[in-house]
Amino acid sequence: MSQVSLLQTSHRDFFLEEGFLFALQFSEGWVVFRVKGVEDSNLVPWNLGSCSALSNLSAWNEIQDSSNRHYLEPHEQEFIKHIFWGASPPKARIFKQYPARKDRNSLLAIIRTLTGDVGYVDGDESPYDGPFSKRTELFTLHDMWPQFQVYNPLTYTMNYVVMNFDIRTYTYNIMKERALIEDCLKGQRKCKKHTVGGIDEPAPIPSWLKDLMPTGLLDWTKTLMESP
Repeated sequence: MSQVSLLQTSHRDFFLEEGFLFALQFSEGWVVFRVKGVEDSNLVPWNLGSCSALSNLSAWNEIQDSSNRHYLEPHEQEFIKHIFWGASPPKARIFKQYPARKDRNSLLAIIRTLTGDVGYVDGDESPYDGPFSKRTELFTLHDMWPQFQVYNPLTYTMNYVVMNFDIRTYTYNIMKERALIEDCLKGQRKCKKHTVGGIDEPAPIPSWLKDLMPTGLLDWTKTLMESP
């Protein structure tokens, strides 16, 4: 398959449908879900403002409305959001913190900075009008949201830096049967797996979700994935 045809693969092909299984890794272990229902939405355009030459925005942008509610955070515990995004102009370098105030996408031996060449996705890689890069994929839960920053590597001001968010919201059931969970995590059953945050330090599980998990199940999933 040619590079051009690969590029044209839609990020929407990675969204899930009713009945699909998916597993999210947190620092405490894995949680396996089954999708009950889906609803599509978008946030476009999201204007980050202007960015001076060889500079960043004055502050991280949490993608909030006028009442400080986070558009990318599910407003109820019963929802999970699955998100991809694109950006413009093409040379705008977008950096992410997720959860908020936790830097992501460093190379493990090189600390990411906001003016360097590590850890960003620009509008060339993930164009505003799509297809969006797989590297922009996010799953968000209640009490968890990302925030974004921009670096302008050019010698003139970017007057209008914008993002386009494509969002699918899921309702779900939590899977608690150990045999099914093991099949999902070990690849014996079709199940999308995703690490929330990053592999160097996955995000902590929200306290409300941890309270819904049977005693010992998170530790068991972690041991399972660490075993040969």
